[in-house]
Amino acid sequence: MQIIEEKKITLGFSSAEDGDLSFYLMPDDQISQVWKNIPQIKSLSLKEPAFVQQVHRDEILNLQTAGSFLRGTADAVYTRLLDQPVGVFSADCLPLIIFSEKACAAVHAGWRGTLLDIAGKTVMKFVANGCPADSLKAFIGPCIGQCCLEMGEEVFEEFQAYDQSYSDFFQKREKWHLNLRELNRYQLERAGVMPEKILVDSACTFCLEKEFFSFRRQKRRNGSMFSFVVRR
Repeated sequence: MQIIEEKKITLGFSSAEDGDLSFYLMPDDQISQVWKNIPQIKSLSLKEPAFVQQVHRDEILNLQTAGSFLRGTADAVYTRLLDQPVGVFSADCLPLIIFSEKACAAVHAGWRGTLLDIAGKTVMKFVANGCPADSLKAFIGPCIGQCCLEMGEEVFEEFQAYDQSYSDFFQKREKWHLNLRELNRYQLERAGVMPEKILVDSACTFCLEKEFFSFRRQKRRNGSMFSFVVRR
């Protein structure tokens, strides 16, 4: 698990090496056991995470009470709580972490959520709660790259109809290829996040078979990575 620490913020991105972290499929006691047995988590003494049932939309859950495990349906979890990790699952979709000194959020941005601008809407959640966009920092985690993310003509047309500027992030080969990573970066910047405060992991989950789970490569659900953030 890759751990990044920024002052009093800790965030992490798991890989296939950490095993299947599909906590939403596990009973509570198993979640606790798996979480606490991850070496990096154990060394940091982090409590169990809160997460949501992801539905590939643009709903953002505002977590206001401490506690762990499943907290409804959404694709992003925003919180101002201290010492409460929040996280999202991915296996090709883009995991996005956004934080400031006052709040943090974990975002699951698949192509449907990206179409609906979940990254920009999460930034607006911070702004609405007193955190200026230019005070935020964002980390874009490993996701399927443009090299491998094929889309049909109908999906390209859906993006184009929603926002004409989105067509700039498609490349035509035999099929359309979407640059999920760069479109989310664009949405963050458009919402006011400073370009120099957006860090991007360029790893492609589809290409790197030994490092990441990939729903498209495996053609079925065979495991999930978990990305989280916590203010300490």
